[in-house]
Amino acid sequence: MFNTVKPWPALPDTAPAASAPSTTPPGAFSSTTPSSDAETGPATMTLPAELIIARHGEAHCNREQIVGGSQGCRGLTDRGRRQIERLAQRLGQEHHERPIHAIYTTPLRRAQESAAIIGAYLSMDAVIVADLAEQDYGAADGRPWTDVVAEYGDIPALDADRPLAAGGETWREYLHRATIAIGEITTRHVGERVLLVGHGETIDAAFQHFLAVPIDVRATAAVAAYHASVTAWVQQPLSWTRPSAGWRWTLTSHNDTRHLFADAET
Repeated sequence: MFNTVKPWPALPDTAPAASAPSTTPPGAFSSTTPSSDAETGPATMTLPAELIIARHGEAHCNREQIVGGSQGCRGLTDRGRRQIERLAQRLGQEHHERPIHAIYTTPLRRAQESAAIIGAYLSMDAVIVADLAEQDYGAADGRPWTDVVAEYGDIPALDADRPLAAGGETWREYLHRATIAIGEITTRHVGERVLLVGHGETIDAAFQHFLAVPIDVRATAAVAAYHASVTAWVQQPLSWTRPSAGWRWTLTSHNDTRHLFADAET
């Protein structure tokens, strides 16, 4: 299938047919432990793993400033699809030299549509992980952000323990489930390259998981994550002079959108 992809950065005349994602319920991953070497001590892995996090393309809820939960999300705009097609071409070319072993996506429509487009280029199906869904905003779902925040009466980023609306979850609760899901994925794919298609909040959760960033840090700092951007975490030696000491996760790229440069609309 790969020989049908035109050289990056030209856009294809038509996008490949999308693959239908399969579904994985919360907590369904089994644990995989790296092998241990009695002589070197710590557990070691034969190859470093890589976690690529791609944000979905522009969605209707983004353009309309609507809370995009399961009800408010109507999927990608035409512009968002073009953005993801460019990302898919880039990943498709990288896939020849550095294969991606699995694709995971959040259950929200804009992420699933993005993952399906990428999966078609890679001839892979995406797996839906329920616990990767962005923060549940409860009764705010589908409503304009300006109205929701006005009713909230304060700046949501200032309180990690207060839900945005009735029936929603707190930022702390979201990070708890999302970081567990990320940890299960990386544990499942020892020494492999994995793609996770998600949201800006997914990238926040990865920072929390790998760097133990304080939960209330968003009151003073944030990280940018543009549509169809790529953030990559790669395992590198804990000690370059003692390779057998094991791995540590290293942020090697963040908010990378170079594949979009050729699109004048982006």
